[in-house]
Amino acid sequence: MKKVSLELSPEQYKELLKLVYVGDWVIDETENIVMNDMVQTIFSKAEEAGLKGLVEFNKEQNIFVPSLQLDEEVIDIINDYEDDCFWDTLIFGLAERDAEKDLGDDIDDKPLEEKLELLEPYTKKYIKEFEENGLDNVKVK
Repeated sequence: MKKVSLELSPEQYKELLKLVYVGDWVIDETENIVMNDMVQTIFSKAEEAGLKGLVEFNKEQNIFVPSLQLDEEVIDIINDYEDDCFWDTLIFGLAERDAEKDLGDDIDDKPLEEKLELLEPYTKKYIKEFEENGLDNVKVK
């Protein structure tokens, strides 16, 4: 198998380490052997980069894992991601529900460009609502 080498400064490696950790956390495919091997390869180089405190070796599982220090460095990135996902899911879910109700049509079968065009007025409405009021006006029957 052909190998690719990268030369990174310790600062670049640290950013790559954070990127790989967050990516692995978001994707969370424990059965993806290629990805897991890549994560372990990146994590295993922390000591070589002078960043041993960011990764620990778990002897029980025989794998490299992020340290609490790395967790603390990426927690804001992960929280921002989750927050964005929440609002996007809520806005597009409500927009799709309202569009299908108003149009009487399943818009999932439409081409993406047409679907986005149909959803635009609904998404704008919900974006404005949530920017102004957050969840204050959300009620469940």
